[in-house]
Amino acid sequence: MSAGEIVRNLVIAAFVAALVGGAAVVLGLDGPHAIALGGGVLALVLGLLAQRSVVPSTDLAPSDLEAPDPEPVVAGRRDLDQLAWSMVEHRTRIRGIVLARVRAIATHRLAHHGLDPGRAEDAAAIEALLGPAAAEVLRSDLDRPVTPRALDATLHALDRLPPPAPLGPVRAVSSDRTSRAD
Repeated sequence: MSAGEIVRNLVIAAFVAALVGGAAVVLGLDGPHAIALGGGVLALVLGLLAQRSVVPSTDLAPSDLEAPDPEPVVAGRRDLDQLAWSMVEHRTRIRGIVLARVRAIATHRLAHHGLDPGRAEDAAAIEALLGPAAAEVLRSDLDRPVTPRALDATLHALDRLPPPAPLGPVRAVSSDRTSRAD
């Protein structure tokens, strides 16, 4: 606390004490008791002003409830961890919205190979291509829960799918796109 703040606090406290003491005399309190009341008010106001002007130390500041974010890791490992935890419900099964998204991705990826998980005649080929665990997850039985281990096997199997065959040579596009003579 600087000297200017101390003087300002003393002036404010003295003014309030004099005001209260003077009001006590006007209301009929005798001199010594009015002075004692003014001294008590002076001490009270000085204490309040001194406490208000003190800067709290850093160790008295409330600590954060959450731990600080760790250093960013290459490939966003923290984001992947949060995504993984949001996919699981009740610690034992995968949420339906996640399964629907994985099935949609698998349908798209398998379509490049001429397979459709919705067709019963493609079931054997899908099981041969992805494996029995992945084929089980891709079946649309919503009553049966899917474990995180089975989802992991499915994602790895989809990752291992060979790329689709190229469609053929790509035709060059002219650099002048202002004409409609295509």
